[in-house]
This record gives sequence, structure tokens and C-alpha cells, in this order.
Amino acid sequence: MTRKVRDFMSTKVVTLTPESTMDEAVVLEMRMKIRHIPILEGETLVGIVTDRDLKRAMPSLLTGTNREQHEQVMKSTKVGQIMTRSPLTTSPEAPLKEAVRILCEEKFGALPVVDGTKLVGIITETDLLRAFLQALEREA
Repeated sequence: MTRKVRDFMSTKVVTLTPESTMDEAVVLEMRMKIRHIPILEGETLVGIVTDRDLKRAMPSLLTGTNREQHEQVMKSTKVGQIMTRSPLTTSPEAPLKEAVRILCEEKFGALPVVDGTKLVGIITETDLLRAFLQALEREA
């Protein structure tokens, strides 16, 4: 039996819009304990922002930026400015093996799952580890 992306993807995906701020993205990541946030315009996937994108764009308090300046940047910078546009995606019907190959080769932590242009889920490294664990448990 060929396992499909739909068998392991997360369907409860939290999203933001390109107009959301970096501050909103950081709060969402911490509150939901996630590292990848798909960015939507309406129902269409237009990008993805990761914890790494946010860290790279954050001003550093070590370089002389004071707290006020830091907060100003966090509240005024839109995720649309720092997101990866038109990210690689997969479909719910794609073989799981294909998603694993993309994540390994591209060194990504997640792939948005789309049906056409509509976001229907996300598959992450954690989802793939869960699939691997299930396979190992069947062997035992």
C-alpha cells in the first residue's frame, strides 16, 4: 500500500496574511509551538515564513538596537517582506516518499499541502517522524 501525504499531513494549519507583522508571527509560533506559517491571500497560498526567516530579519539587541527600535521593527515589518514566495508544495495525493525526498533534498522542515492553489494542510518533519515510528512499530 502506497502511503499518501494526506495520511500524515496536519490539516489544522494556522496561517497569516502578507500584511501580518513579524510580531504577530513570533507570538503565533510561540503560542502554537510551530516553526512554519503558510501565508495566504484569501484561500491562495502565496508564501511561507519560518522561524529561521523571522530570526534572520529580527534586529539584534547586541548590535546597538535598543528595545524601542526592536519593537518598532517587529510591529512594522510585514511577513510579506520576509516570507519565501511561491514555496514548493505537495498535494494530498502525492506519495509520502515524494514529500520525504523533497524535504531531504531541499533541507526544508515543512511542505505546504495544496489542492490546486488552496491550502489543505502542511506536512512537517514531525509528521514524517510519526510515519516512520508507525512503520517501526509494525516491525516489532
